[in-house]
Amino acid sequence: MTSSTQINEISLSRNPSAERWQHDPMVQSQASPEPASELSSMAKKGSWTDDPRLPACLVSTILHTILLLMLALWGFVPSGGSDAMLIVRIESPSDSAAKTQVTQIKTFDATTLGKQNEDFEKPMESVDAVINALAKPRYAPISPPSATSIASTQANQSPDVESSFDPTHLSTTSLPFVRLPSSSSLAGRSGDERRRVGEQNGATKESEEAVERALAWLAEHQRSNGAWSFDLTGQPCDGRCRNSKLRDDDTPTPSTAATGLALLAFLGAGYTHEDGKYADVVQKGLYYLRSAGAESQYGIDWQQGSMYGHGIALMAVSEAAAMTIKNEEYDRDLRELARRGTNFTTSAQHQSGSWGYVPGSPGDTTLTGWQVLSLMAAKRNQIPLPSPTLSRAKSFILSTSLEGQYSFGYQAPPGEPTTTAIGLTLLLYLGQSPGYTPFDNAILAMAQRGPTLTNLYHDYYATLALHHVQNPLFAPYFMKVREHLISTQARVGHEQGSWHFKDRWGDVGGRVYSTAMSAMILEVPYRYMPLYDTRQDFPL
Repeated sequence: MTSSTQINEISLSRNPSAERWQHDPMVQSQASPEPASELSSMAKKGSWTDDPRLPACLVSTILHTILLLMLALWGFVPSGGSDAMLIVRIESPSDSAAKTQVTQIKTFDATTLGKQNEDFEKPMESVDAVINALAKPRYAPISPPSATSIASTQANQSPDVESSFDPTHLSTTSLPFVRLPSSSSLAGRSGDERRRVGEQNGATKESEEAVERALAWLAEHQRSNGAWSFDLTGQPCDGRCRNSKLRDDDTPTPSTAATGLALLAFLGAGYTHEDGKYADVVQKGLYYLRSAGAESQYGIDWQQGSMYGHGIALMAVSEAAAMTIKNEEYDRDLRELARRGTNFTTSAQHQSGSWGYVPGSPGDTTLTGWQVLSLMAAKRNQIPLPSPTLSRAKSFILSTSLEGQYSFGYQAPPGEPTTTAIGLTLLLYLGQSPGYTPFDNAILAMAQRGPTLTNLYHDYYATLALHHVQNPLFAPYFMKVREHLISTQARVGHEQGSWHFKDRWGDVGGRVYSTAMSAMILEVPYRYMPLYDTRQDFPL
């Protein structure tokens, strides 16, 4: 290319910019009245890059570029008004290329729940076609199973074991391993893995027998329509078990919550609607949840008077769907049910990031806990969530603790043991990793306090958190819980295989709640693979 050609190209590329510079107040003080001619002159001399105005021009360009980028990003951040932009990433196990979609959503208004609102667009509604394409049909829809009688399992009576628990001499200041992020998969639940992973993490022959007795009791108390009820005065128990739901308590106790809890206990032991001796029991329970889900413009609603019912039911459906993914193919019927339930959950979140008893109302730590865990189960099925959902939930959890502390309250500080156990567990799922001193100290303090042995809500979350971080205190902590549950399980009569502990939650949920929660505690060693695995050395 000749020198004159180069000069022409430079002039053509620079003239528009030169014209723009004339109107830039940051550069006018240095600019020449005839920038185009001077540029041409400099180009002829081959020294246009030495123009003293160039630094100021670059500064102006950079500042304007940054300003434009900030304005663009600001336009995508929800402002808390009536409308917000939503970015959804959709990924398939068989498709590593993530798809991104932008859709319009409106702020949830609790007063409009169940009413027609033509202006409202459900979150993720515009990506239905993509989700359906990813969810390849593999199974027939869930259909009513045939009536079968399931005999309760009998197990040898194991002796009561006294155990000592003194974690005060244990320390986490010098650990001979490193903790690495894990998938927290469900792979440890079935077959030989349940036995291998369970023994590795504290399960024993006696604790596994206790789990099987509990599942047999739950199977015997499933109603003919596939549901479970916290109230045992009706069929099939007809009041033969004590400690049913308190009659004078007006706290909502939806059958969707009772059914979800029972199903989670079966799923935690590796029994699905496809495999195992309780396949028919699980299938009936899932069929009930499908039939009990109320259609709404926001998705499937399992509330029955309380968001507890919705969150626990969604968690059970999502785990069942995740456990039956084979060869990267989904059970389309279950996955679609979970997706629509997820839509309802995300729409029902309060602007504070919490969930309350009523959709869209201010919530608390306990209710938020079930919703977050159910959304994590939904994510295992590659179900997309609106981008602010989990970050808002994390902000709410942190708001219930004083700044810099990890002691969480019900709706606000000060913290108390049960809600602290819930908060620590949720933060692990929401991205908090071990290694941050205040968080690690809170985990250590919880472990040193020890289990309550009667408050199953606390002991479940505390055991789960210690397991997920593979804390050295998990072993003695779980041993005490395990031996107490083995020794207090009912062994005679119609109550054989069940538990009941009188406390704030046990008296509301009765024996069904206590038995399902106790079984899930005993399943902790294999129910979820730890969020943070232990390694004896650094991988190279």
